Amino acid sequence: MRMFFRPIRDLAEKYNILQNAMASAERIFLLLDRPSAATLQSGGKTPAGPLETIRFENVSLAYTPNEPVLKSINLTIAAGQTVAIVGATGSGKTSLVNLLVRFYDPTGGRLRFNDVDCRHIAPETLRKRIALVMQDPFLFTGTLRSNLFFAAPGISAARQDEILDASRCRQLVRRFPDGLDTPITEGGASLSSGERQLISVARAFSADPEVIILDEATSYVDSETEMHLQAAIGNLMQGRTCVVVAHRLTTARSADQIVVLNGGCLVERGDHTTLMAQKGYYYRLYQLQG
Repeated sequence: MRMFFRPIRDLAEKYNILQNAMASAERIFLLLDRPSAATLQSGGKTPAGPLETIRFENVSLAYTPNEPVLKSINLTIAAGQTVAIVGATGSGKTSLVNLLVRFYDPTGGRLRFNDVDCRHIAPETLRKRIALVMQDPFLFTGTLRSNLFFAAPGISAARQDEILDASRCRQLVRRFPDGLDTPITEGGASLSSGERQLISVARAFSADPEVIILDEATSYVDSETEMHLQAAIGNLMQGRTCVVVAHRLTTARSADQIVVLNGGCLVERGDHTTLMAQKGYYYRLYQLQG
């Protein structure tokens, strides 16, 4: 009797798996059919020459109508500047980054790159000039080489060596017997969080971007790895415009301009010394973290 009912139970289990798969597929197709939040108006344009200025002009953003997460942001980022974005959780830091890479378009105001409205720039064109170094970078199934240099197909061996040295990845490559041809599983389970971050920095080097966006890339690593990461990021930032989402305010101290967000509003801006002297919102945040 038990042998008779076992295939029936197995069949019922397969039916449950099938139903779960159909529900997941429905969600996937809903996402694929959803129109992009970033639309292209008046044909694709490219900002002439290097990116000299990024300008937020009275910019607002609402993911849900009548519920703005950014309100009337006015901000200018000049070429070569390091700008730190600080604020409490939910203040709008990530939303500001989402606008820079055109994951979303402003629902109010204008975001301009060299005086060209972002809505007139194709997202893929803009993203070729911007690199993201996030807290938790994603690694793809393949080799270490393909994960490091996928943004630069056909890159020369000499350039690869330069990137490995500048990003402090040389020691990581030497750790594996197969070097750059070492197989990597999806998500990089065989690598530590610090090693994945170094790979993320090397990716940014290979793309040779004009603008770097750093989402507190040293948050979850040990002190020794952080030292290597700081050196790699320092090399990456040289001669480039850099926007740092700073969760630890000590990271923001050396920035040319600190932008303080609270409740989606830009409440303060200036360098560390100026903002500390004002003894306003930034001062209170710094004291709480200290």
